[in-house]
Amino acid sequence: MVIAVNIVCSMRLFSEEKMMRTEEIVILKYDELGDSAKETAKNWFKEVVDYPWFDDGMTSIKVFSKHFGITVVNYEIGAFSYSWVKTNADNSHFRGLKLKDIDRDHNPTGYCVDCDLWNTFYDTWKTTGNPLKAFHDAIECAVTDIQKDWEYQYSDEAVEEMLIINEYEFTEDGKRYA
Repeated sequence: MVIAVNIVCSMRLFSEEKMMRTEEIVILKYDELGDSAKETAKNWFKEVVDYPWFDDGMTSIKVFSKHFGITVVNYEIGAFSYSWVKTNADNSHFRGLKLKDIDRDHNPTGYCVDCDLWNTFYDTWKTTGNPLKAFHDAIECAVTDIQKDWEYQYSDEAVEEMLIINEYEFTEDGKRYA
């Protein structure tokens, strides 16, 4: 697709009138780009677009923790890096709690990480009899799932899909045209 862009300069500068000029810019969809331009477009996307579900994942972890009176003290989660969540969890948070009181399918935020947290917690507690270990395993499972999804969202496959379905436009060299 070729779009003619008219750049009009009609201001006077030192009594000299600027003339109108016409520039022609070739605008392409992602799948019309050459290989080098596709790499430029993918790199742009990876640098500019944030992982969209980070807040949802952290909300699930915090709501899960709060259910037991536990606080998330600190965390570091990212794609392609060591990730962790530190809480103030100890055995006292689980005193008097019975496995039969836990709903394995509890989904308080509606985000998919809820399932990972509650299923892992229930299954690990049932297997080990240790709710603190189950809590830590559930948190670790959620962190791993967030991290893996984040890594996938920045994979070439996922980025290419996003560039195509969102119909981003680029110049011939792969730079975003807005």
